Amino acid sequence: MQWDHAEGDWVETGVQLVIRKPDLDPVLLSEAMQVPPTSLSIPDADTRRAGLPQEGVWALAVHKRLPGGVNEQFQQLLEQIEPHSSGIDYLTAQGYEVSISVTGFVGNGSTFSMTSDVVSRLAALNVPLVVSPSTSDR
Repeated sequence: MQWDHAEGDWVETGVQLVIRKPDLDPVLLSEAMQVPPTSLSIPDADTRRAGLPQEGVWALAVHKRLPGGVNEQFQQLLEQIEPHSSGIDYLTAQGYEVSISVTGFVGNGSTFSMTSDVVSRLAALNVPLVVSPSTSDR
């Protein structure tokens, strides 16, 4: 007997632009990006004393389910950040760590795909792409 098994696409996916720096300046980020973040974390003196993460994080995420999956999520993110690519370049020059990430739940053989247009647009930003699959015990 032969078993052929193929998983489908990644599920519960999300894509996001992530900007990090220990001394993150939210005013500078607002000026550079001109789009509000979906999340912002700035460590204060109490969290630093408690030994918690000391990095400021600004993120703009697209998590909603879309018919085009990850590719369409990237399209929506790119529509928001491409007009501000010079701001991304400026922040990088100021020592900010900038990346774009994709996350989701996967099984054996799970995939996601991106059109060549999305790949080209991501490459033009000159920002690292971080792929973070999450596995579960099924």
